[in-house]
Amino acid sequence: MKKFALIAVMLFAASFAFAQYDEEEGSTLEQPVRPPVEIPWEQVNTGDFTDIVNYPPVRQADVMYYWTIWRIIDLREKVNHPLYFPAETHGTWRSLAQTIFDAIDVQNPDKTEDVLPIYSDEMCTMPVPRSDLPSMLTQEVSQPVIDPETGEVIDNQTIYINFEPKEIIQYRIKEVWYFDKQYSTFRVQILELEPIIEYERINTSTNYDPNDEGDENAVLAEKTKKRFGYIYYNELRPFLAKQEVFNVKNQAARLSFDDLITWKRDFSSLIYKESNVYNRDIEDYIANSRDQRIESERITDKLRQFENDLWEF
Repeated sequence: MKKFALIAVMLFAASFAFAQYDEEEGSTLEQPVRPPVEIPWEQVNTGDFTDIVNYPPVRQADVMYYWTIWRIIDLREKVNHPLYFPAETHGTWRSLAQTIFDAIDVQNPDKTEDVLPIYSDEMCTMPVPRSDLPSMLTQEVSQPVIDPETGEVIDNQTIYINFEPKEIIQYRIKEVWYFDKQYSTFRVQILELEPIIEYERINTSTNYDPNDEGDENAVLAEKTKKRFGYIYYNELRPFLAKQEVFNVKNQAARLSFDDLITWKRDFSSLIYKESNVYNRDIEDYIANSRDQRIESERITDKLRQFENDLWEF
């Protein structure tokens, strides 16, 4: 009798141990038997990231010099891969583009609180109505309707294809470099960010022939880029500060996108414009791509030389 009682107690204890992982009502067989196996030691919940770290205070009277430049961040460069990957959401890991899409929350156009606004102008003064966001993030395609019996095109229908975060392959940022005489420091702040989508624009020609789909010369889509709006960087930072990014140097050192971009500036970029009286890009007055890069390096050296000259005696 004692043996049966002991067996009953052991079965009850085992079922209770497995039921600890059952967060929902129902069979415990549908639930995982243990937390995800990722590390050989006990994983302690260290909590979410805190709020953003504010910029040092600055007064206009203390700014004795500032210069505005525009950069382009190409995610195809290896050093920028932490901003692009994972291409698909993996657990708590998200790419920078997915973080922005989640912050915009296009699926809930009626939501007005705790969402990231998009602006139609570079100065971030004209917000885009949330009702217009779904159309801005979709591609309108005219697709032919084919008769299954004759194989002829009998009609055209319009379909909408949503852009995916992995199609954002570049970011354009506008930043200001300034010297604060109060603290004797040369600092930089990002003002706005503009995602660039590269996607395959499907050919909507009426001369569509389904028999040409296997022909390499019959191109039905072409690569094109789309700029869907500007983001005020200070409004984006709270969302970046809450998203952890993969640390390519040490996984034990946790980093957020705000740490990586705002403070560490651990990314590769190319200057494509600086403040000028003509308000033109480098490509507007230099046609050769090699010379454009040389001009970009010249602007970088100009800022670096200004800082070095401040400490010459």
